[in-house]
Amino acid sequence: MKEEIEITIDGRQLVGEELEQYCHFQLQDAMIQEWEKKIYSFILDWTSDAPFIVQTSSGTTGQKKEFHLPKEVMTASARKTCEILGITSEQTGLLCLPVDYIAGKMMIVRAFESGMNLLLADPKGTPDLSPFEKIGFTALVPLQVFNLLNSGNSLEKIERLIIGGGEINTELERSLSQLPNAIYATYGMAETSSHVALRRVNGPDKSKFFTAIPGAQFEVDERSCLVIHADYLENPIVTNDLVEFIDSCTFRWLGRFDNLINSGGVKIVPEELEALLSKITGLSGAFIGIPDAKLGSRLVLVLEKKDKTAAQSGILEELKGTLPKHHLPKEIFFVEELPRNASFKLDRNKIRSLVLQ
Repeated sequence: MKEEIEITIDGRQLVGEELEQYCHFQLQDAMIQEWEKKIYSFILDWTSDAPFIVQTSSGTTGQKKEFHLPKEVMTASARKTCEILGITSEQTGLLCLPVDYIAGKMMIVRAFESGMNLLLADPKGTPDLSPFEKIGFTALVPLQVFNLLNSGNSLEKIERLIIGGGEINTELERSLSQLPNAIYATYGMAETSSHVALRRVNGPDKSKFFTAIPGAQFEVDERSCLVIHADYLENPIVTNDLVEFIDSCTFRWLGRFDNLINSGGVKIVPEELEALLSKITGLSGAFIGIPDAKLGSRLVLVLEKKDKTAAQSGILEELKGTLPKHHLPKEIFFVEELPRNASFKLDRNKIRSLVLQ
């Protein structure tokens, strides 16, 4: 381990061999929770001589896959984030995402890169922010943001907040627009070592478009899916994200090509319908296609049972005034709870299975 490697965790500065010893001690402590042990295990991986980190994709669509992320790429990404958002050693950063995923790992890498004091919290659906008076920077997923908004004003403690891992629905974005802190939606993935584009969701710079971080550029392929180029990536990355392409640095995210529903020859992007549903009715739901002998796929809407009363009061009538005929759901199904994966994204395969059952 190189002597110059250092990080500050919960106000304790750890350098070189002291850091390595501290991590081993924490891993052997029977009182340390599993989520904390994963943090110290990753730090040991990061400070090892290996040139890469082994990462598993979230598996939001299709099978999970394992790949190698070069540490130099992760460092470059962390450096860009710190420069763009002004993250320095004078600030605190809160890690309350699981380090199983790239978002959690990158919070640690940013702490190494910037020197910020890294605070640790259990990566729960509703992180406990009560021990912290002020937080300079953190990353959350939309469900955590929603839960924190509905459990008090603790989000206002955070000076700079980036949100990733899923879409920010219309209702949530409307609530965030009233907050005084700097809040950004992010676009990125494990393969890009976190975000390659940011979108401000509140304040005078609020926008519906993502803007590339310095060194990143975009194009689209024949499917209208985004292709990513970045000066720290060895090769371009072809995504399955459908976008409205503005220019090489600007786009609006529409949805996943994987989720595209072909119903009677009409191609439907469910994420767009879900955004409209939230905007019009304030409800969160999932639009999915189920097998149909005539149409190929029949478009249906899946809601949670708690929203059944609201649905029966005329959701379809509200949608008729906004959506084209072929984009209206043929049926509404109700489930106890919309299944989500470990990164809190809708698990459309499980939702489809529940409906078919």
